[in-house]
Amino acid sequence: MLASPLTSETSLNICRCLTIAAAIAAPVSTAVASIASVALLIFWLLSGQAVQTLKLSWQQPVGKMIVLFFAWLIIGTLYAETDWHSKLETLSSWKKLLYVFLLLGVFQQSQWQKRFVYSYFVAMVVAGMIAMPLWALDLIVRDGREAGIFMTNHATQSTAFVAALLCAIFLVQEPLTPRWKCAVWAGIAIFLFNIFFISTGRSGYLAVPIAAVFALGSIYGYSKLPQIIGIAAIVLVAFGLSSNTLQDRFRLAWDEQSSYQSSQDLTSVGIRVVFYKNTVELIEKAPWFGYGTSSFKPTYSNYALAKSQGWQGTSTSDPHNQYLFIWLENGLVGLLLFFAYIVVALRQGMNNKPYGPIAASFLVAICASSLFNSHFKTFAEGYLLAFFLGALLSHPADSTLRQANA
Repeated sequence: MLASPLTSETSLNICRCLTIAAAIAAPVSTAVASIASVALLIFWLLSGQAVQTLKLSWQQPVGKMIVLFFAWLIIGTLYAETDWHSKLETLSSWKKLLYVFLLLGVFQQSQWQKRFVYSYFVAMVVAGMIAMPLWALDLIVRDGREAGIFMTNHATQSTAFVAALLCAIFLVQEPLTPRWKCAVWAGIAIFLFNIFFISTGRSGYLAVPIAAVFALGSIYGYSKLPQIIGIAAIVLVAFGLSSNTLQDRFRLAWDEQSSYQSSQDLTSVGIRVVFYKNTVELIEKAPWFGYGTSSFKPTYSNYALAKSQGWQGTSTSDPHNQYLFIWLENGLVGLLLFFAYIVVALRQGMNNKPYGPIAASFLVAICASSLFNSHFKTFAEGYLLAFFLGALLSHPADSTLRQANA
């Protein structure tokens, strides 16, 4: 039985509100984000518009690419030499893409995209203001975390503020009141301080300048790219010279990379280098189709253990590089489909103004950070990206989703 028009629209509005709540919660609490994600699915189903919204999602280019890539992941399960529990578990880790697909058909109204952006911006300003005194007073509020880090971890907190910074870069271009304009500029300062002085996430240091250049290029035109890159370089150098946190993190990375072959201890950078080398060697043996969806851990672990002793033979289910992970499991075919998804999403975002370029810029940031992580698949970063893409890439529609019941 179909829901009434009023009930249907109310359910969809609750679904949209829960999406915003889930995006804000994703970097802070996996429990709250999980509950909100399940709840938004329930209200989406209760709306009676599930089939219609899925049709709207399919009509969009990025929706078609998600289906194609996910179909290849499923095909990959057919030749992976793993049990079906492992196969389903790996497919489940990619379910963030399904949220993107679903939300493309739900966030068809531009006012809801605006609410998403402003709500996330305001929430992250509050979060940034919480982190600063924690850091200044050297207070640790979560075990195993550094002072000022109250989200899931330092990398997640950095990513959350990168997304907020990109929102602010575009919001400052809008026709705002003087008070709001000052608030946005203050937000930019808060986010930059958190990213470069409080967070120890090196991926954030890399993602910010790349994503910022992309964002500013989309605003002022890529003909001005040399000037934009020059300004971004000056700002990055300024932060690099003034932030002890940034200097210490890069100095540590350089030392670990230089001495990993002779080191007796496992280090963050050293183990990544070993992961990359071993993964590339495995890819060379099956470059086109890979070893199948869910094959990474057993394939890598057996190879590393047979090749090396000590920490160099450490088992892993993730090489800390999203692209190498996909290439090993799903081959060059899967990697090219994944790149096609990214390209189509970027194009759709750039063509869906005013808020689509925010999602496109954040996608660029995640693409950069995924050179050293698997942020498309990790919980916090993966869901945060999914909510941004699903909500902001959707082509706004003037017509309501409601249909009269037959």
